[in-house]
Amino acid sequence: MYIVNNLKIKFLLLPVFLLGIIFIPMYLYAESEIVLQENDVDITTIPENPEPYQNVTIKIVSYATDLNKALIEWRSGSSTILSGYGKTSYSFKTFGPNTTTVFEIKITPAGSFASITKKVSISPSEIEVLWEAVDGYTPPFYKGKSFISRESTIKIVAIPNTNTIKKGSGSIVYTWKSDYKTIQNASGYNKNSYTFRNDPLNATEEITVTASAVDGKYNAIKTIYIPIVSPKIIFYKKSPTEGILYNHALLENTLIEEDETTIVAEPYFLALKGNERQFTYDWKINGQKVATPSKKREITIRPSSRGGYATISLTMENLRVLFQEVSGQLKLSL
Repeated sequence: MYIVNNLKIKFLLLPVFLLGIIFIPMYLYAESEIVLQENDVDITTIPENPEPYQNVTIKIVSYATDLNKALIEWRSGSSTILSGYGKTSYSFKTFGPNTTTVFEIKITPAGSFASITKKVSISPSEIEVLWEAVDGYTPPFYKGKSFISRESTIKIVAIPNTNTIKKGSGSIVYTWKSDYKTIQNASGYNKNSYTFRNDPLNATEEITVTASAVDGKYNAIKTIYIPIVSPKIIFYKKSPTEGILYNHALLENTLIEEDETTIVAEPYFLALKGNERQFTYDWKINGQKVATPSKKREITIRPSSRGGYATISLTMENLRVLFQEVSGQLKLSL
């Protein structure tokens, strides 16, 4: 009787055992299957704000799954441009301004039949940044703009290269940074220029501007490096009939043959424009100080004898600004 009952019990438990054999692998598979969400995958671009015709790399990163083991397919339009296991990056060259390239990235993790699709749009944006020395001096007929000298005033203007702005329908927020620090009072809506006085301790001014459209269709960044130079005095002869001879700078040991010669000093790149009254003029001839002429940058010499030399010098100094100063001297043969 016991043996029969035991056999009955075994017979009754056999289906349960068989069902266990069938469902245990399915249970284990369900436990190991990775369910990936879209927000589990991040997309980065290098550089972050690409310019037109620039090489760009798109990368996908996830801390929820090992993407190196995932099947990844990159599509652009109707074409598959890259596919395979561990294809976590794709590089390409952007098109011109006002173009957008859309990529679809299909990711299927290892051990899963489910996949997710991420989209990324690359719109290359370009911005031109121009600078000028507001108070930098250059003489007439000088070809070019003034460089920046110490404690000069600099104006920087950002010009976005996009049809949206050119048509007048775009609104831009500008963020200005100097040495990685945001300039709060210069940044904001449609503030496309920044004017400041350079730091006297800097040999170069590093300025970064970010321009972002309110509608999100334009975003560009640009960093410029503005060299700071020392101003320099160059001397010229003034002709009674032709005026200042800017085509011929006077060099050391220039021969002066006239009985009376007017020498003009031009302080290149000095922060002089609009500040002339703040400067003092210290003229010397052979080391002896002379009275400041009525035309402060012009001095007339009258040789009393021939066969010698005369050294003239000029120092210009801004009494209100510590580092705005320039000196120059010239040795003349008489």
